Amino acid sequence: MAWLLNNSFNSRAIRTYGFIALMLIGGCAMSADIELSWEWPAERAIEDRILVQVESVKPKSAGLFGILNSPSLVGSLPDPIIVSGVVINSDNKLNGKSIQVVAPKLEIESIKKGVYAMFGIVENTICICIVPVEDKDSDLSGIKCP
Repeated sequence: MAWLLNNSFNSRAIRTYGFIALMLIGGCAMSADIELSWEWPAERAIEDRILVQVESVKPKSAGLFGILNSPSLVGSLPDPIIVSGVVINSDNKLNGKSIQVVAPKLEIESIKKGVYAMFGIVENTICICIVPVEDKDSDLSGIKCP
């Protein structure tokens, strides 16, 4: 068995198969400047409001045999959807940066590609709601999580 690891072709094949397996389960899925995690509001108030122009709304890969959608995994969400876009207006100099969050489909049904949306943020990296807004000049201060 040791001769398998000493052979350079076999070690390259092992690395290649490992990389392919990682890609199939979604290990390298996110590539935004800002990656937020999702949590439900749980009666928390929004700390930061970020205006985003949504560029993509697509289902998250469930991985090989759907293993990443298993309800027994702590971080899994029901019907996960990747929402990505560009920050248009924020208080903390994030304008122009790409942003991405994986949220449950039920929470973002009204979000489509090309619309403007307010991302409600707590603790700097947790998105608790995504609310569509009329245009890029909308007043975000009065918007609350549904």
